[in-house]
This record gives sequence, structure tokens and C-alpha cells, in this order.
Amino acid sequence: MNNIFSNKSYFAKQIFLLSLAVANISIVGIVPSRITQAAQEVPVVSSAALGQNMDVPWSRPVRINDPFEGSYLGVFDRNYFYRRFLNNNVRFEILSLWSPNSVRFLLASRERNCAYSRRFSYNRLLAPRILAYRGHKYLYTGFPYASFPVSRCEIASNTQNAVRLLIRTDEQVYQLDGRNSAFAITPDVANALRTTPVENVQIRLVTESGETIDSEIGRGTVEAWRNIY
Repeated sequence: MNNIFSNKSYFAKQIFLLSLAVANISIVGIVPSRITQAAQEVPVVSSAALGQNMDVPWSRPVRINDPFEGSYLGVFDRNYFYRRFLNNNVRFEILSLWSPNSVRFLLASRERNCAYSRRFSYNRLLAPRILAYRGHKYLYTGFPYASFPVSRCEIASNTQNAVRLLIRTDEQVYQLDGRNSAFAITPDVANALRTTPVENVQIRLVTESGETIDSEIGRGTVEAWRNIY
């Protein structure tokens, strides 16, 4: 009887050790694969250059592999709005790249200036009609041409350099001075960006000519700041 019980306990012990081994194998095999999968889910962008026709994942963390700047995490943001004055309709586009140590902007504008004039064209419905024939002359009525307004538009594109950046987060305004639309991110600003509530954040850019451009950073980019800073 003692031998039977001892054999049973031996087999139970072996089964228990075998289950632990299987569990360890599954843990070792699954966890690294999940980490690898999470790393692969971050899109890769091959350039840090900013351009109006660029095609990148917006407002989400990306891995940037730039041949000149190296490899680092960043988030691209884009915003645009319009201003109208008399015949001028200006479209502003504010592009930015937020990285751990700096933020860079592209301030592009597209101005459309339209002036209206009147053009005359022949209209068969208004063609002259003969009323009478007197003294070897025909008498006509009506006017064969109609006038209508014509729009003539001139389009011009322009970019500007920003020398000052103001960021408003949680009733606090941070001012950064830079050049060529690039600004260094200080540790206190990085902490503010990382902890700011997930909502649109207001920014103000001051150009070399003294022009002030107000814009905002969307909540998607604000949420991505938590992964960048």
C-alpha cells in the first residue's frame, strides 16, 4: 500500500513539474512575440522633411528613419484654415514634426486673388430683327451681344519662417524662441506636453516679419505626445 501511494505521489509530482515547464515555454514564447508585434505596429517614415504634398501617417507615433537625422520617434501634425479680405482668399497650412528634442514647422500659404470684369458674347436670342425697309436701309431692333461677369484669378504660393512659438496648456503659456521655424524642446516643455489633457492645444507662431499666426494642435497629436516625450 505504501508503494502504491508513493508511486502516485511521484507521478503527480512529475505531472506538476511538466505543467510548469509548459507554462514557462508558453510565457517565453508569447511575451517577446507581443513586444515584437507592438514594435511593428509603429509606422516607419523614411524622411523627416516637411512638404505640402507629403503622404505620412498624421497624428500618430511613427518611427522616422532619416538618412541625415538618424532614427527616432516622432509625430506629424497638420492644420489648415482660410482668411478672406476683399478679393483675396488665403489658405494657410501649418505642418509640424514633433520629436523628443525639437519641433519643426512649415508655414505655407496659398493666396487666390480674383478680380471681376464684364465680357460680351453673341446671343442668338438677342439677334437683330428687321422692322422696315426705308430709303435703301434696313431698320433693326435688339442687340446681339449679352454681357456677363467674368472672374480672373491669380494664385501665388508662399512660405514663411517662424522665430517664436507659444504653446498654451492647462492655463500655462510656454514661449520658445528659435530660427527657421525650428524650436528646441526643453525638459519642462516636454513634461507639459506629456501631461497635458487630451484635447486641442492652441499655439501661436510669430514670423520674421512680425506676423502672428494662430493655429491649434489636434487631440490625436496631443495623445501621441505621451509616446514621444
